Amino acid sequence: MTLSTAAAPGNPLGGGSLPTQIHELLEEAIIAGDLAPGSRLRADEIAAHYGVSRIPVREAFSALAEAGWVDSRPRYGVYVRGRSRDELAELFEARAGLEQEIARLAASRRSDADLARMDGVVERSRRAVEARNTSGLTDAAIEFNAALRDAGKNAVLTGLSLNLEKRARFYFSPVADLLGEEWITGQERLLGLLRAGDENGSAASARRHIEETGRAVAGLLDSAAFTS
Repeated sequence: MTLSTAAAPGNPLGGGSLPTQIHELLEEAIIAGDLAPGSRLRADEIAAHYGVSRIPVREAFSALAEAGWVDSRPRYGVYVRGRSRDELAELFEARAGLEQEIARLAASRRSDADLARMDGVVERSRRAVEARNTSGLTDAAIEFNAALRDAGKNAVLTGLSLNLEKRARFYFSPVADLLGEEWITGQERLLGLLRAGDENGSAASARRHIEETGRAVAGLLDSAAFTS
């Protein structure tokens, strides 16, 4: 089990409720693949790692189970959930429709500052690919999506998109280094359409990008990229 060491023992995060903070740390570790699917989460080990009692850890486990990140098996323990080909297909199908609408709105509502922000993200993506910096590439992809949501200026769609993106990262984070070039191509293509104010083109481009990513991840799902 690999956990973040950014939080000092005895003071996991430095603010907010302990169960919430531990939940967020464990959730991110699951999404990033630091806690692999099928691995068992032991409350005593996690409590010792963060210098807390087992009570907030158990509360965090309950929240993780409710959110679908872990399976709680009576008498057997708590295990990180596995990846599902069916969920992958449904997830990217849902994201394609949602991101399509966000991009449509962004094409008519984006500001020069929004475009400049996305330009900067594309450049960071390119540098991350050249440096083979997988975490930097993933961070840039998240930032590009955030900039697109901000340009769309719809809080309801933003909330839905954030939830689906988090679930999608569980699938694409392990293979981000294999998808980087495709991501840059998709970002550049969409950015050009946003700059031109092309609503239909932007919508179609965003949908295409999500669908291409979903197909690429599906093609790698049973490969060593997810198990090594």
